[in-house]
Amino acid sequence: MHRFIISTATLCVLILAVTFAWAATKAPESLTLSPPEAIKATKTFVTFPHAKHEAAKLECATCHHTWDGKGEIQNCSTAGCHDQPGKKGETAYYTAFHAKKTDSSCLGCHKTMKKQGRKNVPVSCKQCHPKDK
Repeated sequence: MHRFIISTATLCVLILAVTFAWAATKAPESLTLSPPEAIKATKTFVTFPHAKHEAAKLECATCHHTWDGKGEIQNCSTAGCHDQPGKKGETAYYTAFHAKKTDSSCLGCHKTMKKQGRKNVPVSCKQCHPKDK
């Protein structure tokens, strides 16, 4: 009987730990991508559909490439990540989203998926940056 109680308690703790870990990394359904304050936006901000990317089974670390899988997930404009102005360089904010020859940027990944025959994948400016209404 004592072994059963310990096993049941251990199982409950494990289930709670997994539940809290999952809830802690749950992304919002959508969010607005905007540059750091030091960078002037030249186009409208982007509404990013997190839910669609989760449904496509995209791993969090694909975009959040410095995330260790445990701590808080930072966004691209966090100091030291992609917070630099300009269009060139690994830490440029523009590069994080628009680099064409790498699957680690939004545009690069979308272009790869388009070549693979995926439909409804935005690859033009106005598909992500709609005109102000």
